[in-house]
Amino acid sequence: MSVEPTHSPGEPDVVTGLSRQNSLYRRMITICDQVADAAVRGADARQLTRVLAETLDQAVLLLDPTFTLLARAGDDTVNWHPDDVAVSRVLRALATERRPVRLPAMPDSALARGCQATPITIGDTTLGYLVVLDRAVAAGGRSDDADLLTTTYAATLFALTLANERTSSDLGLRYQAAIVDALVTGNFLDTADARRKARSLGLDGAQPYRVAVLRPTIADPPPGPSHNVADELVERLNSALPDALAVARGFEVVLILRESSREPSRNLADHALANYVKLLRHKAIEADPSCGLSEQTEHPEHAPTGLRQAQHAIDVGTRIGRSGQVIPYDELGIYRLLLQIGDMRQLWRFAQEILGPLIDYDATHKVDLITTLSTYLNQHESLKQAARALRVHVNTISYRIHRIEQLTPLDLTNPDDRLVDHVAVKIVESQRALDHP
Repeated sequence: MSVEPTHSPGEPDVVTGLSRQNSLYRRMITICDQVADAAVRGADARQLTRVLAETLDQAVLLLDPTFTLLARAGDDTVNWHPDDVAVSRVLRALATERRPVRLPAMPDSALARGCQATPITIGDTTLGYLVVLDRAVAAGGRSDDADLLTTTYAATLFALTLANERTSSDLGLRYQAAIVDALVTGNFLDTADARRKARSLGLDGAQPYRVAVLRPTIADPPPGPSHNVADELVERLNSALPDALAVARGFEVVLILRESSREPSRNLADHALANYVKLLRHKAIEADPSCGLSEQTEHPEHAPTGLRQAQHAIDVGTRIGRSGQVIPYDELGIYRLLLQIGDMRQLWRFAQEILGPLIDYDATHKVDLITTLSTYLNQHESLKQAARALRVHVNTISYRIHRIEQLTPLDLTNPDDRLVDHVAVKIVESQRALDHP
């Protein structure tokens, strides 16, 4: 006689639930094994993102600590806009919570689909965020709990990978900074040693480059935060500008800018200066940074000359009213010659010999014949152009030029005398800029 097996009420549901749970965990383990295997094989964070997206069959985003997109896989149509108001509010909450969270779908935003977001952390340091977007409705809809567990485990592997990349990057940047500093300061044995150092930075003997210096125009920079700000700027520049090699030297940042068809060094200097301005404002440091830019050279052993040129460009730029901008050394004109003399007292004596009567006349009569002379010479001795530049009548310029010729021993119709006048005017203008910055 056979005995029919008996079933308690609800037992089939329990068995079905356990079977489903067992299936989910097997799937989770399979996915985690594949991601772990990729990590062990040396996959970087971007490659891990692709592996996770393929194994989950879902779109995956890898974000840095500021929610900037580092990698995307599984769906190239996903647009990530962390500046979206609704998204940024949710992401700030995620940064505060520091735990995996479900983010609901927000139509007409960067999160038009719901997602699971998991911080990638080591200790108290957040290295980034892993975001797994829900499947499209036709493909199965919302992610399940197993996906959340999988993402949480995967975040641990991402943390180890990102930490290793950061350590390697930090070591590489420290080595790079040491080599850049050695080149620009002349700390090499000979030409061959300089060229070996340059090759280690990816600079071969045929690639032209310029040296740039970023310097805030402040009299007494605070000793504490300066290094932090400069170091942070170096980190930003090395990430944002592939053709720039940067090193922090106190409050200054020195860069070797490689010329390329992709990005001329002048553009790189503009980007670097804009980054410095933005960073100083963010740190609430009141400063007006300028950027000096050397002449172009192909020889690594000429890097110290490039550093001096970039520094001189800033020195002169602050004297002639060009603070807060990129100042190329090869655009300094006559000031390059004056830099070679260096002794301002000697230069001022020369200017006094030529323009002393004009300086005294301006001081006594409260006029500015020096500016009139400078404008007249800059406008190629054109009375009309000088009058237009100074916004006065042409007869006024004519009278002033006649007065200048009466007060000085020079003849403005003589090319040699005009050259002497021009040099003397530049010295006076430079000194005035120092006296009244």
